[in-house]
Amino acid sequence: MENNTKLYIVSFGDSRKYRLAFVEKEAADGLHHSDLSPLASIERELNDYLATLFPDGNFAYFTSPRVTEVEWEHRDRYKDYPLLDADAVEEIKGVLAKEVRDMESNRVLNSDAPYSDVVGG
Repeated sequence: MENNTKLYIVSFGDSRKYRLAFVEKEAADGLHHSDLSPLASIERELNDYLATLFPDGNFAYFTSPRVTEVEWEHRDRYKDYPLLDADAVEEIKGVLAKEVRDMESNRVLNSDAPYSDVVGG
């Protein structure tokens, strides 16, 4: 019997990497598809969270998941990676908030730098 479980390694921004497993489902077209919709809901949750902290920000770089599929036969190599669960999402929120805060601080420092308002001519 064929194993229809797929393993993915997922990260957001500079967060840790997490394991996420899905069971492929056969669609009406006869093809197998992985239901990655939980990643979309996590991405929305992260965007909403960051928007409460930084209302004027654009967080696509930070909240877009980076996903790598792993061959099921190699799953033991990734057994030490934490699962992408509700606790992991809370941890990711903290990491991303720090990243955005650091980015904002650097932007302010750069705009306060000497010659920051010099217009070429």
